[in-house]
Amino acid sequence: MSNTTHLPTITLDRTFEDYPLYYSDKGLYESALTSMVDVFEQALSQFDIALATRLDLFLPEDHQDTDLSILHDYFNLLKEKLDTDSLFYVWRKREDKVPSHNYRVMLFSDYSQHFGPAICWDKRNELVEHLKGAWQEAIEKHYSGEARSLVFLNDRGNYGVGTRCRSKDVNIKNTVFHRMSSLAEAWEEKRYCFGSSLE
Repeated sequence: MSNTTHLPTITLDRTFEDYPLYYSDKGLYESALTSMVDVFEQALSQFDIALATRLDLFLPEDHQDTDLSILHDYFNLLKEKLDTDSLFYVWRKREDKVPSHNYRVMLFSDYSQHFGPAICWDKRNELVEHLKGAWQEAIEKHYSGEARSLVFLNDRGNYGVGTRCRSKDVNIKNTVFHRMSSLAEAWEEKRYCFGSSLE
């Protein structure tokens, strides 16, 4: 987990370890990309089918979670709700806007555990409730104000909860990694705030 004023090395390459990259003229942080490859490949080796879900987690406007305790509790609560020890993710906090209230997350979970052989609305809704409920519970553990917190599922995949991905599906893997790599963009920031499930 990085929460530091030291900014990592930047790359302007279009690929990283054979994965295509999101392009930004500002470049992408190499250390973040390395973590993304490790998390992604571990998830693909752990699950027959990984469900890749892009989330935006918004803090209350008068709370910045400077010690990252809310985010840490969120992932622990989510593991409990999903009844799993196998949850893989990378996250990035936007620090180019002050104050910063937005975590961007790419989450990898076990598709078969959620849906089995087919998607159904009940299972989809249950997963969404867990994703949102865990965030609200994490917020309430550390915040007693009245400002709202939000979870936005930033994905157009399986009914908006993610994209199915197998290790053998090269095109889908490339699409997922390309999207995830946008979290490594070198924004105009003085503090670098990034982490993953491997830390």
